[in-house]
Amino acid sequence: MATVPGGATRDRADASPTKKFFVSMLTRDISLVDAILDLIDNSLDGALRLAGGKSEEVDYSKHVVDVKLNGEYFSITDNCGGISREVAKHYAFKMGRDPEDRRDLDAETIGMYGVGMKRAIFKMGRKARVDTRHSDDAFRVEISSEWLESPEWDPLPISALSDVDFPEPGTTIVVEDLYPGVSKHFANAAFLNDLRNSVSEHFTLFLQRGLLIKINGERIKPVRVEVLMDDNETGPAPFVYQGTIDGVLVTIAVGLNTGEDVPDEDDVPEFERDRSARIAGWTVLCNDRAVIVGDKSRLTGWGDGIPLYHYQFSIITGIVEFKSPDAEKLPVTTTKRALDASSHIWLETLAKMRQAMRIWINYTNKWKNHPRSDQTPFWKNAKAVSLAEAVEKIRTRTGAVKTDGHIEYNPMKKKVLPFPKESKPTSRRIVFSRPINEIKLLAEELFDDPDTKPGIVGDRCFQLVLNKVKNREGL
Repeated sequence: MATVPGGATRDRADASPTKKFFVSMLTRDISLVDAILDLIDNSLDGALRLAGGKSEEVDYSKHVVDVKLNGEYFSITDNCGGISREVAKHYAFKMGRDPEDRRDLDAETIGMYGVGMKRAIFKMGRKARVDTRHSDDAFRVEISSEWLESPEWDPLPISALSDVDFPEPGTTIVVEDLYPGVSKHFANAAFLNDLRNSVSEHFTLFLQRGLLIKINGERIKPVRVEVLMDDNETGPAPFVYQGTIDGVLVTIAVGLNTGEDVPDEDDVPEFERDRSARIAGWTVLCNDRAVIVGDKSRLTGWGDGIPLYHYQFSIITGIVEFKSPDAEKLPVTTTKRALDASSHIWLETLAKMRQAMRIWINYTNKWKNHPRSDQTPFWKNAKAVSLAEAVEKIRTRTGAVKTDGHIEYNPMKKKVLPFPKESKPTSRRIVFSRPINEIKLLAEELFDDPDTKPGIVGDRCFQLVLNKVKNREGL
């Protein structure tokens, strides 16, 4: 008790959290997939530290992240530098970032709270070990089921390992004694497929730069989010913006997305190929991580001052990236896979995104009654480019770089977007009905997705038959 003026005593209320509540609260609002992405993120943060905190200076082709999971256990192994003993003793296993932990202050990461590794482990099971080698120092930190069930926050034991266990600096995390629901998920093929897709999206830029991520031995390929652009000064190009908002570098590109791969024998011009519904809409990146891919909701402006997303806009792709060494300024939540829509940086950026979308919605309105082949001549020299490539190419165009150094290129104002000469429709709408099971059968065959929209399936069937007839007639 404390003594107050006058000699009276005052009680104090205990405000410390119980371990059971803390662990339960920490893991409840994160999915298993996001927990695994958090661990992969930690590996990439290690590679980033080795390069002094600048992602563009990391040779990702030298780094490997190997994930293995089944109904019995989970493991992740990397060669990304490991954890130093000093960091392990004082910071890495604390439940939250210590103010004394000065790591990553100038690094372009998205970790803010120091809970990712612990939260992922607690989400999966009751027992774990972290084996790591930093420089020539190899050791193990164990989290036992007894420690987890104890109400006390006792220090975790550290034991020495042989350097032979680690041919190069890196970390291995193994989680065992999985919770029953987690065990079922890890043994489920649908969950594994969801995980692979999420990794291919979230880490697409790292994968494109050579990073090797394996899940149960399968190499993950990146989902490429790109827009079409002509290198010629007067050729069609995306809307591009780059500027700084409150210390965060914001980059935007909006244009026509690329066609999915079509076998050569189909003889379909690249511009006329089927568009990828997966990357249509908005993709948002924060410090190189894709927070969302192909969003088509009100979150990214659809239906808010512009039309709701529908099939007509499936050829439009928008990419926006936020970069800052201060992760707390990024418009991203603690799961790293959702946007903080209340962020003032996000709200300012959203206004610019709507401006760009109106340009391309107007473009599709002008062409919606014309066959795609009418546009092909205008785009025959266009190539798929990434966000970074689009910015670099736009820099060379007249008037794109403004006097204050920011970049803004409006293809409509620059009059480089093609529009049809004839307003009279040159095509007719085809409408017919078929049994749902037959549509799903064709959707699975053509797109590997039985839930593909019927209109897309019908359009593809028509195109395949038309190409066959043209080839036969020599047209």
